[in-house]
Amino acid sequence: MDRRESVRGQRATLLQYMTMLLLSLMTSAESLAEVTLSVHEEQDAGIFIGNIEQHVFIEVNDGETLTYELLNNSEYVTLDEETGYLYTTKHRIDRENICPIDNLMNECMLELDVIVKPDEYFKMIKVNIIIEDINDNAPYFPEENIVLFIPENSPVFGAPFGTDNTAIDKDFGINANLSYHLENDNGFFSVKKEGSLLLVTVKKQLDRETQDIHEMKLIAMDAGSPPLSGTATLIVHIEDANDNCPTFAPSDSILVKLPENEPPGNVVARVQATDADLGSNAEISYSYSPRVSETSKKLFHLDSSTGIITLLEGINKETPLEHKLTVYANGELCPPATAVVTVVISQIFIGQPVIGISYIASQDNDGIVLKENEPEKTAVAIFEVNNSKNIPYVLYIEGDVPFILKPYDDKYLLMTSKPLDFELEKYYDVFIVANDSTRPGVQHKKFLKVKVTDVNDNPPQFTQDVFEFFIEENNKADASLGKVSATDEDSDENGLVLYHLGPEALQVFCINEETGDLTVRTVLDREKMEMHKIEVFGVDQGNPSLSTSTTVTIHVLDQNDNHPHFITSEFSFFIPENFPLLGEIGIINASDADTGLNGQIIISIVNSSNVFVMDNVRGVLRCSADIDREKEDLYEIWLTAKDSGTPALSSTAKVTIFVLDINDNAPKVLVPKNNLSCLPVPVTAKPGSTLAGIYAVDIDSGMNAVMNYRIIGAENQHTFSLFQIDPSTGNISLQEQIAIDNYGMHCLLIEISDSGLPKPLQSTVWVNLYINKSSGPCELQAEPNLTISGPFIEIQGRCGNQFSEIHCSQLTFIIGLSMMMASTMFCFVGTCMFINARRTNKKNYRTQNCEDSDIPLKLNQNFNTKDWTTIQ
Repeated sequence: MDRRESVRGQRATLLQYMTMLLLSLMTSAESLAEVTLSVHEEQDAGIFIGNIEQHVFIEVNDGETLTYELLNNSEYVTLDEETGYLYTTKHRIDRENICPIDNLMNECMLELDVIVKPDEYFKMIKVNIIIEDINDNAPYFPEENIVLFIPENSPVFGAPFGTDNTAIDKDFGINANLSYHLENDNGFFSVKKEGSLLLVTVKKQLDRETQDIHEMKLIAMDAGSPPLSGTATLIVHIEDANDNCPTFAPSDSILVKLPENEPPGNVVARVQATDADLGSNAEISYSYSPRVSETSKKLFHLDSSTGIITLLEGINKETPLEHKLTVYANGELCPPATAVVTVVISQIFIGQPVIGISYIASQDNDGIVLKENEPEKTAVAIFEVNNSKNIPYVLYIEGDVPFILKPYDDKYLLMTSKPLDFELEKYYDVFIVANDSTRPGVQHKKFLKVKVTDVNDNPPQFTQDVFEFFIEENNKADASLGKVSATDEDSDENGLVLYHLGPEALQVFCINEETGDLTVRTVLDREKMEMHKIEVFGVDQGNPSLSTSTTVTIHVLDQNDNHPHFITSEFSFFIPENFPLLGEIGIINASDADTGLNGQIIISIVNSSNVFVMDNVRGVLRCSADIDREKEDLYEIWLTAKDSGTPALSSTAKVTIFVLDINDNAPKVLVPKNNLSCLPVPVTAKPGSTLAGIYAVDIDSGMNAVMNYRIIGAENQHTFSLFQIDPSTGNISLQEQIAIDNYGMHCLLIEISDSGLPKPLQSTVWVNLYINKSSGPCELQAEPNLTISGPFIEIQGRCGNQFSEIHCSQLTFIIGLSMMMASTMFCFVGTCMFINARRTNKKNYRTQNCEDSDIPLKLNQNFNTKDWTTIQ
């Protein structure tokens, strides 16, 4: 039933609105109005947007009132039905959510319908609220890594290379106007946006052979205030260009001695050139120079791809004894490099020996195979001279190769003369020559090819001793830190390097074992740790494997993500009045966990105080004006600590300064008004009755305002005995019965003294009492002019007797000292009670707003002097 009633209610409301809408359409065109307002996005609740009544004139009759009703159920806007004021709600207006990025080409608006209802008719108003953008979205790149391929022969400041990997900013207008720049590009590149593309321009000549990959940070920054930025890694691969030509080693002039009975198919020599380029740009073909004779070309075949020269056919007596073979190493668009092979054919005489060979080392199709880690003097083969004529022959090795021949039972043992190194030389051509010691020039030659195979004898070597990477804190998860790289001079699996983190590395870091790319899985916080050191191992895949390590230092760069922090939210200080100018009131402690400009704090006074100033050099609050407790006994100021980051962050603290009283004001007599005041005393007054009262105030506080009254001058000694004054109230009373001799004017000089320390302050007043049977008015034409002498101080008076100030007795000193001690104890107890109360209510003070924290000031009172007649 409840659900049905709810549906019926909704239908009734909808019918009502439709009826109002129909009525509004039936009214004249003049009754339809449109209002355009604007509001910034992301405002707090209760922010005033606009007043409908100010934008639309509606004429009403006397006594009529307007009411406003919002037809649309908007979660972002509320309408005051009585005033027509529009306000924001707790649901923040997010422009990017209300108007998706695809629809942000035009203004983003909330469209509302408001009905204004006077007593007799209503009017519908269309309200358009333009949502104005704020810079609340930082640019971001959809891809973390942007890869470009640029040829190494690209001209400097030539045609740029474009990519559509631009950043995205969800803001609008100037807040989405992006500019781009590069960091860590080492001056090689620049970037700018043109249309929908990012254009990368080469600023410095590239060389792939020197550096084949450039990694730099690409930063997109918007034009908002303050500007926001996003980053990506721009990786430029330098493509090889054919800018290197083949070259031979300087020593590539080869002399070969070939016996005339050398069988066809044997290798005579090999030439080898190098090209620093890659791929097809490094392909080398070999050919004979046109100056090589056709006879030599027919006799010696040159393999165009390997540079191996072999004997094609048998040597006869008509074959020339010397052949100069000039070989070209040809590369595309390059002049040929030249090497010269000189082949000298040795004649064979009858009975010339034949060199036989017995292999010790293992063999394959290319010849003898030796591992590079074979020790020195490893046996390779045994050579034997088959000499039918018993002609003495000597065997030796031609050329500089790491082998030696050692006589062994009428034979020769071929051994290594030093350890072999695959990384230095992979092949050796060994020529064994037999010379007839009795006939120079008669020789026989045997060729042996030795192939060196690789063993895992080289650990990986990192390209840098130490790697340093930089990343801003509050990074995205799985953000790239950088890349480590190691090389291994070994071949195949022995030279394949994989990367691993050391056992003490935090689990938040990970590394791609194949590429060496280092990433961080989680968000880093510089305030927790600003530098991480991890050990990275490069391990080859040989058996057994070899490894080496390097240290990677990761610097976490600061962002302004910490507000300045006061040591307490409320400071309390006590200073005496008349505090010296620029005196130090107290230390204001504030800190910021950030570093650099982000942690540089400036403390300032918010509520424009002219009395105090903040000294940021020493971190103290100083007094900059005269302090008078009687004018102001308490000050409350607010401080803000603001860092120098972008955007700047701040925090506030409250400072309460209590002004302590010093005795700088003497008592002020209010009654009597002046020294001419006169009060009649009836003769019927009884002893003990109060005749007059002295009223005085002291605007100091505490013991500085506690007053004592005493008579310090009188007409005669009998006047002292006739009247007395209450030292605490100032009331003057009659001590004795009035006699006839007492009739007339009695002038009393009264001293009012406060109890201040270290020295009390005094004021004096004349009290003139006229004893007379008549109760008529009492008048005094001039101030008393008595000359007082004797035991009192000298005072000029009119009443005609002499007296002076009474000297302080020892009792008076003891009483004064007791009062000083009591005053000190009172101040100490009061201060302790105040501090205890502050500690008890500290939590309540912190949770209340500034109005709750106000301490009421003591209001100064304006005192006016009066006379006894006015009081009576």
